[in-house]
Amino acid sequence: MNVPEKSGSERRKHIRVDRNFILTYFDKQAPNIKNEITQLRNISRGGICFVSTRSFPVSVELVIEMRTPFTTGTILFEGVVLESRERIKNLIYDVRLEFRNIQPAALEILEKVEQYGTNRR
Repeated sequence: MNVPEKSGSERRKHIRVDRNFILTYFDKQAPNIKNEITQLRNISRGGICFVSTRSFPVSVELVIEMRTPFTTGTILFEGVVLESRERIKNLIYDVRLEFRNIQPAALEILEKVEQYGTNRR
């Protein structure tokens, strides 16, 4: 007997929240070269999807600096690129990033974001 594969939100381990926080990002191997300020599309405890003007190869390690209303400074997240999907040819990409090594302070902020997002639905 074949068990149907779970689809959509059923496969997700964490609640995905659609929010428009501001962030910058850089390649972990070249931290002196920061990329533009951009917006995220959605975020969860497992990862983030954000808008970029460039594509990244799968498995590139990025560091995200994000500002939220839940802290006065920036929060750092490290992660690995899962996909760069072209939205507008040679111009705009959606970058999917899986978080790795989340620090306790960053996890606390993600929990607040998740709580805020689920209360607004």
